[in-house]
Parts: sequence; structure tokens; C-alpha cells
Amino acid sequence: MGAAHAQSIGIDPLLVERTVSPGSSVSYVVCVQNEDPFEPITLSVSIADVFEDVNGVYILQETGTSPFSLSSWVNFEPKVVTVPPAGEGEIWVTVSVPRGVTGGRYGAIVLEPYEDPRSHVHELTAPFTFRMASYIELTIAAGTLQREAHISNFSLQPSCEWPAFRRMVGDEALVFTAEVSNVGNVHVVTRGTISIQTEEGRMVARFPLGGGRGVILPDSTVALQSVLRRALTPGKYTAWAIIEYGGRRPAVSEISFTITESDIQAQEASAEPLAHFTVDPEEIDVIVRPGALSNTILEITNRGSEPIQVDSRIVPLAFSLAGEILPEEERGESPDWITLNPASFTVDPGRSRRVRLMVRPPRDAVGGHYADLILTSKGEAGTTETGASILVFAGDEIKKSGTVEVADVWQEGDSIYCDVLFTNTGNYHVSVGLDFVLRRVHEGYIDEETGRVVPRSTEALASLTLPPGVNPVLPGTQRAFSFQIPAALERGEYEIALRADYGGAEPALTQLAFIIEEGVN
Repeated sequence: MGAAHAQSIGIDPLLVERTVSPGSSVSYVVCVQNEDPFEPITLSVSIADVFEDVNGVYILQETGTSPFSLSSWVNFEPKVVTVPPAGEGEIWVTVSVPRGVTGGRYGAIVLEPYEDPRSHVHELTAPFTFRMASYIELTIAAGTLQREAHISNFSLQPSCEWPAFRRMVGDEALVFTAEVSNVGNVHVVTRGTISIQTEEGRMVARFPLGGGRGVILPDSTVALQSVLRRALTPGKYTAWAIIEYGGRRPAVSEISFTITESDIQAQEASAEPLAHFTVDPEEIDVIVRPGALSNTILEITNRGSEPIQVDSRIVPLAFSLAGEILPEEERGESPDWITLNPASFTVDPGRSRRVRLMVRPPRDAVGGHYADLILTSKGEAGTTETGASILVFAGDEIKKSGTVEVADVWQEGDSIYCDVLFTNTGNYHVSVGLDFVLRRVHEGYIDEETGRVVPRSTEALASLTLPPGVNPVLPGTQRAFSFQIPAALERGEYEIALRADYGGAEPALTQLAFIIEEGVN
């Protein structure tokens, strides 16, 4: 009787990410490495749907079970692959995207030991089994990509209630958990932050929430967790979970808790989910004469199953260099001539409520003015927050102008990295798209045989386009953009050309020449 043994198998790539258009196709090769120097291995190849569990782990399921499946679009060869000892096998995969679709689609090429249906050896032995997968994340960029996520639960427990954490950090650390639900039609990449303030409003801690890639598939809820090891002094605190996910504004929730000498008293976990409500539009553009009144109707929709009470406040709107909304405490005083009527209201489950935003700039308030409407709903499960950006221009003469510059460029490994700064020098907010080109410079010379003068020339090596971001660049502020271009450059002279389109009369242009002293061999 032969003995079964596990062989060492590798698979590459583990993940394929592509953005495509309807009607196009994607082809790639999955390589399988057999690291056993003596035994070949035969594997069956199949396609599977992918779900994501609350821990962020991808789960393989039968094809056709996911509404975001791409299994019917996939062809692959071979269906069975035999990999020789210390050798490689290849699976050729083609994904053909039909027309008329948009959003995200997901699947996996699955490898497992092949069992010949004509063989009865498996009845006499206990062969090992395993499944390996190469995952596919496809974004079909057409129509509307609905990136919409919200925090469905936010909680705090001491580490003594989490055996896995207790072994690592003891009994008195704080474990923060935010469950984030993706209700859009494409996967989102989350980046979470926990912010903690005292009852007096003093910031005492700010740290990342969650880890890994932060990807959440559509129709999935994933728990993002972080542990605060350092002890907080006894007192009352408020913690905010702030989840950036690629939407216009982050998902925000807050909970209150109290630290005593011997205990942590947090809001009790509720069986009800956090309130889920939206505001439309999320961005309000207002052009008004100083001293005049402008009215805009907003619609707030309760997507939950319970009535909600909504309260509002208006604060200045400001973005970081990366284009993210700054924490509220860093934004200064709010304008008193932008108001919401009513400022507080209720919305029944599954219903919408219309409210009026009124803007009346004083006569001397000429130019761009920017505010952030923040809507909060507090319930037994905690507090959730959403809102809208208010972009006001008071006056008659709109001036759109800007400059672009290369802040830094460097080579690392087989890639060129470039940091770019756009400065809004006008009086109006703009959305910026960038075109980047990397060129090799060939200096001019005189041909010794013919005497012909060969002028200086350039050769385009790589290009990249960044579409306009979600949040605009406000007047007098800057926005940073970063490029990574796979390019193993030899010694020589190169140049970067940049074009920034922002809606002005002409684009902002710049070039930067640089020299690679030691090329990549």
C-alpha cells in the first residue's frame, strides 16, 4: 500500500487585478511550481465563485452562486495539468467581458489533486487533498461604479474577552471592531483610523484600524480590528471609526466609553445595526451674488429598518494634501451664513425626507467659500455620520488657473517613482486629471562620415493617466499625486512630461530632466 504525502506546490499569480471595458477580454497565465524533486503531480483545474467572510477571508463557492460572479466569462486550458518533478506547469486563462455590464466581478482558478474516475486506488489509501486558488478581481469601468460602504457595527471590548488577543496583549488592552458593509457594485479598498478624545475634546490617540489589503467585495461585511495596548487614564472618552473607501467622504461612526480604575464601561452591544442613511446630492455647487440668497433641496434617505433622528452641523471644508477630508478639529470656525432648515428631523425606515440648504453670503464675501454639512444619527448601537460638501462661489468672475510641478523622482528596483504637486492659483475649486509620460533622451550629434546633424530626440518609454479624483482642489491649496512606473532604466538621460487638466483655459504643463547614473542590469 503506497503512503500518501504532501507535495510542495506554488502558484503564481495569487491575485490578478484588472480594470477593463465592456466587450474586451483579459488573458494571462497561471504558473504552477512543483517543488518536489522526485515526484510529479497531476492537478485538476476548475473555476469557482468567491465570497468574503467577516474576517476578510476569501471563500470558494460553486459557480453561479454569487451575483458578482465572472465564472461564465472564463475559459481556461488545460482542465488537467501534470507538473514534472522540480518543474512548472501553465494554465492559460481568458476572461471575455460581455457588453452592457458594469461594476465588479470576481472568481478564482482552483487547483486540486486530480483523481482519475477509472481508478479505485483512492478506496485503498487515504490520499492528501488540498485546494489552491489564483483569484481574479475585475472592475468593468462603464456606466456608474457604485462605491458605497457604511459601518454597520462599531464596538469596544477589553482584550480579556478575546482569547486570541488575550494571549498576546494581556487582559487590559482595548479591542476596537468596526464592521464595514459594502453595498455598492464594486469592491472597495478600505483604510481605517481610530480617533479617541477625552470628554473635554482633547485628542489622546489616533491609530490605524484593520490591516492587510483592506479589500471588501460587494455584498460583504468585514470586521476591521485594532488593539490599543497603552492604558488610558480613568475618565470618559469618545472613539471615532473613520473608514476611507474611495467614496466622496469616509464612513464614520462613534461610541462613548468610560475607563475606571478596574473596568472598561462601553456602550452595550445592540442587536440593532447602526443607522444607515444617505444624502443626495453629496456635492452641492452654488454660484451666487454676494448678499443674495440661494436655496438647494437635499434628500435624506433612511435605508435601515428603524426610524432615525438626524441632527446637522456645518463646519469648514478642508482637504489634506492627499485629498482626504481633514479631521473636524483641524478646520476652524464654521460660516454662519450657510444653514439647513430644519436642522434636526426624523426619517422613517425606507423613506426620504427633503430639507432646504440656504446660502446667503455677505456683500463682502467675494470668491470661493467651502463648507461641510455633517449629518449624524444616534441610536442604541452608536452614532453614524454622513454629509455633503458645499462649494460656494460668490461673485461674477470665476478664475480657474493652476500650476503643476515634479516634487521628487527616484528609481527603486525596477520602477520609477514620481511625486507631483498641483497648486490651485485661481479663485474657484477644480478637479484635476493628470497625464504622465516618461521619455528617454537621445542627445543630438554630428555624423562623422556624412557630416549630417542629427537633432536631439526623445523616445516615449511609458505613460500613465490619472482621472480626476473624487474631491476637488480648493483655491490656494495643493494636491499631491504619486506615480509608480515599472521601468528598468539603463544609464542615461531621461525626462518626465506632465499635463494637468483642470477645466482652465489651458492645461498646466511641466517637464523635468534627470539622469540615471547607474542603470538596472
